[in-house]
Amino acid sequence: MSFCQDTKNDLCALVCKSKCCKKALLYGMLLSGNVFLPEKIRLVTENEKTVHLILHLLKELYGVQGNLYISEKKAGEGKISSYKLTVSAREDLKTLFADYAPEKDWEGAVCPTMFHCEECFKLFLRGAFLTAGTITDPNAGYRLELIFENAYLASTIVELLEKYGLSPKYARRKTSHVVYIKESENVEDFLTSIGASSAALTIMEVKIMKDIRNAQNRRSNCDAANIYKMTGKAQEQIRMIRALREAGTFDLMGKELQITAELREEHPESSLIELAELHDPPITKSGVNHRLKKIAEHYEKMKKKPEEGT
Repeated sequence: MSFCQDTKNDLCALVCKSKCCKKALLYGMLLSGNVFLPEKIRLVTENEKTVHLILHLLKELYGVQGNLYISEKKAGEGKISSYKLTVSAREDLKTLFADYAPEKDWEGAVCPTMFHCEECFKLFLRGAFLTAGTITDPNAGYRLELIFENAYLASTIVELLEKYGLSPKYARRKTSHVVYIKESENVEDFLTSIGASSAALTIMEVKIMKDIRNAQNRRSNCDAANIYKMTGKAQEQIRMIRALREAGTFDLMGKELQITAELREEHPESSLIELAELHDPPITKSGVNHRLKKIAEHYEKMKKKPEEGT
């Protein structure tokens, strides 16, 4: 099962005791469906628990019996069930819209009288997500969408989310109106506010693991670059030492420089610190660096005055 479906199943399992919050939850689910009109309510979802929650709340809160239709379609080697719920009885619709749209000039806006306590709006958003929401698996990215058929409703949701402190964006997608959140922190905040704390924690964990892997990759790339730089420098030093030997000027250097040169030839992959420890007795890193520079100076002199053997 997908991350999105798991999140919705967890939300449907949450217990809501307050009647006003139950109404706000049901209102969010119905309003965010495919059709929400005084003449008909219809929504389609692939989440079984969501549709059964709607049926339960319709019966409990309003005594309304919704109509449920189930269909299946092929998906790869398996099948996906689709659940269509409708409310079409005139008296049932009249009962619902007495709460949902008391104003005669209703155009699909969110009815503010549905929110009676601080939690009502959060439950309304939970309902909207259950019906119209989708969320990307955090391993693939951070994006949460609410997809509406009604443009006015979408713009109203954007305004409400902005007041709540989130940063939603709007996009038109064919005949749909999409309100979406991309930043991981905002997605986490939205999920936490609607009660999907487990999903929010999963996103946090995935993000932390990604950050750790990215940091490790950066360190590995940096280490590789340093190793490449170090070995390249060592090979250049070895080339100069061999040139001094071939020119017969190696033995003209001091004993200390000869010892350091021989250790460099024997240990081409060793760092300056490691070379320093290989000396007997050990010397400092700066001491090794000083001697290698002296060897390089001998090499430069040898190139300029080969006839003098210096």
